[in-house]
Amino acid sequence: MKQIIPGRMTPKNLLAIVCMLCTISSCTVLKTGKDRVVPDLRVQLKVNSLHAKKIQEQGLLGTDAGDEPSLVYTINGYDEKGNLLSVNNGFWGTRTIQQDALILAEEFSNLTVNIPTNGKVIAAFSLVEIDDYKGERKIAKIKPFTKSERYPKFLSISSFDEDRNMPPMEFIAKSLKVAGYKNFITKHMNVSINDDLGGTIQVLDTEDVKKLVEGAKSGKETYEMDGSQINENYLYILKYGLSVSRNKN
Repeated sequence: MKQIIPGRMTPKNLLAIVCMLCTISSCTVLKTGKDRVVPDLRVQLKVNSLHAKKIQEQGLLGTDAGDEPSLVYTINGYDEKGNLLSVNNGFWGTRTIQQDALILAEEFSNLTVNIPTNGKVIAAFSLVEIDDYKGERKIAKIKPFTKSERYPKFLSISSFDEDRNMPPMEFIAKSLKVAGYKNFITKHMNVSINDDLGGTIQVLDTEDVKKLVEGAKSGKETYEMDGSQINENYLYILKYGLSVSRNKN
C-alpha cells in the first residue's frame, strides 16, 4: 500500500538536520552474529533514478545556472505489533544539475533494515534544494555517518500506526531523532514550514511484505515531485524499489 502525503520544510532547516549527522550518535549500530540475532527478513531500499524533467533555475543559454537538489531518505523496520525495531538513513547531493539530467542508481546509497517474518516497513523521501556553498561542504562530511542500520533502546519509542500517517519530512526527522540526533532536531527543526520540492512516504504492512517475499508484488515505484516556487515550475521524477530477502541465520 502506498501513501503520498505532502510534506515541506526549508533548505536551511534540512541543512541543520543533516549536519548533526557528524556528531556521535547515542543509538547503537546493529550488531550481528553472537552479539545480536538478526531477524528473518532483510528489506532493501534502492533509489533507481532521479530525473530532473524540468528544473527551476534554467538560466540563459551557455550559463551554468541550474537546480541544486538534495535527496534525504529513510527506511524504518517494525515488528508484528508495530514496535519500531531499527532505522536507516540516506542522503544524496548537493550538486548543480541541468534540465533533463538523469541521476542513476550508482550515485545513491542502498539502505537496509532487518525485520521478523511478520514485520512491517515504512520508507520516506524528501527533495530539497540547498543554495549555500558552505552547506554543500558540510553535507559532504555527513555521508560517512549514513547507511548504517541503527535501533532504538526502547521498542515503545515509536509505532507503525503513528508513523504511517506522518508527512514525509516529519517522518524522516523522527527517524533521525531515533538514530541519536535528538538534541539537534529539537533545537533546529520546524517541520511545519512548507518549502521543499516534494516528498513521498511508502507503507508496507505485513501482507505487503509477504507478497514481496513470495514475488507476488513488485516493489518498484515511481513518484513525481512537481510544483512551482516564485513562478518557476519544476518536475522531478523519482524511481525507487523495495525488495525483501531471507537472512541466513
